[in-house]
Amino acid sequence: MDLNKFVTQENSDNGVWTPVVLYGKQQDFDLKILGDDSDTVQKHGRESLKKMKLTAKTLKGNNELDDETIDGLLESNTDAVVVRIAGIRGWKIVSEKGKEVSREPEPVTLNGVEITNDAKSYKLLVEKIPDIKDFVLKTARDRTNFLSKPSVN
Repeated sequence: MDLNKFVTQENSDNGVWTPVVLYGKQQDFDLKILGDDSDTVQKHGRESLKKMKLTAKTLKGNNELDDETIDGLLESNTDAVVVRIAGIRGWKIVSEKGKEVSREPEPVTLNGVEITNDAKSYKLLVEKIPDIKDFVLKTARDRTNFLSKPSVN
């Protein structure tokens, strides 16, 4: 029995292209999402825990959180999503007689700004469209999304 179909680590580390579904409807763009057990996401998680530990030590004698600390902790939630995104690509659907014929690459824009393949763009995307957070986290946590697919030649 060949167990290759159960290999998830390589796909988790490299990311998989996933059609984005927002508010129950598939959108005309895909995100390349890293799995929760990818090296990049695990490293980010360890760094976040170290920051929280340092924050806890700092606050030991003071039970109040200042605004800067609260903002930092809240921002880390966005960072936890952004670190799981490894790419974005848009599609222009070409239809004939109401039937999809093909998909052509098309830039993804938000309020006139092109969303490129960098952390700054991903952060803008996540901040402006909060449902993307849920979509990315759900996709990254589900290992079945990273199962190896048989080669199609």
